Amino acid sequence: MIARILRRLRRRFIDAPRGFGHPVPAAAFDAEFRSGHWRLLDSTDEQARYAALVALIRAHHPKPILLDAGCGSGRLAVSFKPDELAAYHGVDLSTEAIRHARELAPPNAVLQQGDLETWTPPTRYDVIVINEVIGYFHDPAVTLVRLSGALEPGGVLVVSLYRWGNAAAIWRRLSPRFKTLHVTAVVNAGGDKTWDIRILLPVTAAAATRQ
Repeated sequence: MIARILRRLRRRFIDAPRGFGHPVPAAAFDAEFRSGHWRLLDSTDEQARYAALVALIRAHHPKPILLDAGCGSGRLAVSFKPDELAAYHGVDLSTEAIRHARELAPPNAVLQQGDLETWTPPTRYDVIVINEVIGYFHDPAVTLVRLSGALEPGGVLVVSLYRWGNAAAIWRRLSPRFKTLHVTAVVNAGGDKTWDIRILLPVTAAAATRQ
């Protein structure tokens, strides 16, 4: 009990203000997907955010090889028309999420369970989407830097993060390692929820493009 309280206090007063995330066990996500909790992603509130993600991705690349890092039930995959992606690769910590994603995803989609903090990308991508999952990484900056190593030259990260909790601290933690190319704020119809979507480029890649 005392150890649990101390962990919570550390997370709230030390880790969260420094931009660290709050990892959640795979079993917890599995239970939430089985219970239907994540069907909230099918709500009208979420449609504007997915539309914005698709528009930003297509503006950067008309037909990308796309990694959906933290794909959940595959909602992003079905937000594209069948001919708008050269390839789709979805990875999620939850096996239950992947099971749901297989019911929705296009036939040529590649879907697999994996822990993004340790998972090694098998190929290179034009776009890597990190959609509402960086808050679950112990150190979002470290994980995004590692994933960005799988970008094709000229490739980008597209990151969506709900404006809540320590979201501002997470963006600050990313800023020394990534150049922000674009920022979009998406607000739901009720005006009480906001998501920030940023297109990011690793600073090493940004420096190389200037040379």
